[in-house]
Amino acid sequence: MASGKPRSQLNVQFGKRLGTLRKGKKWTFVYLAEHSGLDAAFLHALEHGTKEPCLNTLDIIAKSFDITMSELLKGI
Repeated sequence: MASGKPRSQLNVQFGKRLGTLRKGKKWTFVYLAEHSGLDAAFLHALEHGTKEPCLNTLDIIAKSFDITMSELLKGI
């Protein structure tokens, strides 16, 4: 990791959840970026636990998958 900042376990868990959802739909980062309006590099960083999503970002991602925020965070 370039910044040297340790990854939060919560961010890592969310990243795994995001990856599971994205791969389950067979979506690329580029497709999810186009579908959500979020930057592909940012989504990649979220999935790898190196960025922390805010509530607005969680809402955008949940809507992109057509699920609730509760469903998005299930198991985290």
